[in-house]
Amino acid sequence: MALHRTPGALRLQDLPTVPLADRVLMADPQEFDVVYAINPHMTDGAGQLPLVAREEARRQWWCLREAIEELGVHVDVVPPLEGHPDLVFCANQALPIQEAITGGQPELIASHMASAERAAEVPHIVQFLRGLGYRAQALAGRDLKLEGMGDGLWHPGRRLLWAGVGPRSEEAAWAEVAARYDLEVALLDLVDPDFYHLDTALCLIDERTCLWYPGAFYAEGRALVESLFERPLAVPEDEARHGFACNAFSPDGRHVLIQRGNTKTGELLTEAGFEVLELETSEFMKSGGSVFCMKLHHGPLADAPLE
Repeated sequence: MALHRTPGALRLQDLPTVPLADRVLMADPQEFDVVYAINPHMTDGAGQLPLVAREEARRQWWCLREAIEELGVHVDVVPPLEGHPDLVFCANQALPIQEAITGGQPELIASHMASAERAAEVPHIVQFLRGLGYRAQALAGRDLKLEGMGDGLWHPGRRLLWAGVGPRSEEAAWAEVAARYDLEVALLDLVDPDFYHLDTALCLIDERTCLWYPGAFYAEGRALVESLFERPLAVPEDEARHGFACNAFSPDGRHVLIQRGNTKTGELLTEAGFEVLELETSEFMKSGGSVFCMKLHHGPLADAPLE
């Protein structure tokens, strides 16, 4: 295993192939609201919390769920947790690790959230995933921050983890994950507060292609992305910063679900041969998240029931 910050030692073609994830976890949005501020998007210019139209938020959540299901992907739904408005951003509470990597039962690493307000979300999500067949693991370094797939992105089809280092996840946590599972880990330091999770600045579409906002990373991180993707599609700053264009999601390497109105990003994707599916997540953007944040892409689970 190794941690990589610069290009050169890591070649994608040398890494083992792994199956693509084939399931999605979503969390019921019943409790969603903005009642505290833990990232720069959760207040306006005057420092005020935004008002959430909760019925509209539920409608937007259902549209996302239906769009994923229409692509033939099974969606598991976690029940709400009273008093926890950010549970809906269920990419954050665990890092799933498929059996092709563990060599046995699929496992998950339980997150250690940076914000106390979100701590109770972790056992709630972990318990649900255990019911699907995951074996839960914790970091030995229990004080290390780690926020699941908010900062940990599996390279499609390869045994490689992209890992964000910044306000929500620490390098030492990723080093422990890399050692435990004998992983190659590509580290990207996040340098802009608006891009507080890696999934706000980098979207992995297929083995060759990503969406990204280069300004969220140091020069060495930019070089690493460019060395490992044949088609790194650079998103314009306004669409990345204000339209959450990099918080998109491709469940199959062909279709890309993305916040409505990111016109230039949509053109990049269309020209590259992808089908763009625009969705409205404006209510959730008030809390600093969009499409990718609202689901956990996981599996495959050989013995899991498909209801």
